[in-house]
Amino acid sequence: MANARLVFDDVIVSATTLNRRSGEVLDQAWEKCVTIMRNEQSFALLRREQAAGMVAQLHRAQQILGLFHAIERIRSGASLDPADEFEWLRALALDDLKEMGDEVYAAYTRAQRGEIPPEEADAVIHEWRESAWAARSPNVRMAFEAAADEVPLTEPIVAPSSPE
Repeated sequence: MANARLVFDDVIVSATTLNRRSGEVLDQAWEKCVTIMRNEQSFALLRREQAAGMVAQLHRAQQILGLFHAIERIRSGASLDPADEFEWLRALALDDLKEMGDEVYAAYTRAQRGEIPPEEADAVIHEWRESAWAARSPNVRMAFEAAADEVPLTEPIVAPSSPE
């Protein structure tokens, strides 16, 4: 996990040091996490962007865990509550659920390693959700089932250019 190192490979200072040299401690916190010790308690001091990144990472992990739980429930024949945020998975075939799970896991793993932006894992889920909604649409189903009535295009007629 990319952020684990930021939390545990940190600078450790006492609360007294923080009080006496707050500017220096804040400068250190700009570079990496600072653990502030007071009695038997420890506090983390880190940039807000790092904390927001950790919260976003946790939220993404929870969402993906919920997705895999819903996939497993469907594959095992259990029902999903119609209000479940992953209810749309029921529109997909079992083979598609397996393929989606593999794609989401691969994207999430690559994002955790820093190979791709984390939003790309979200985009994979979004595309599968759109596919599920399209599969449920009677209009889309009719379009796919309709006989092809395509007409081949003819060669365009190019008008001769007039000399000027």
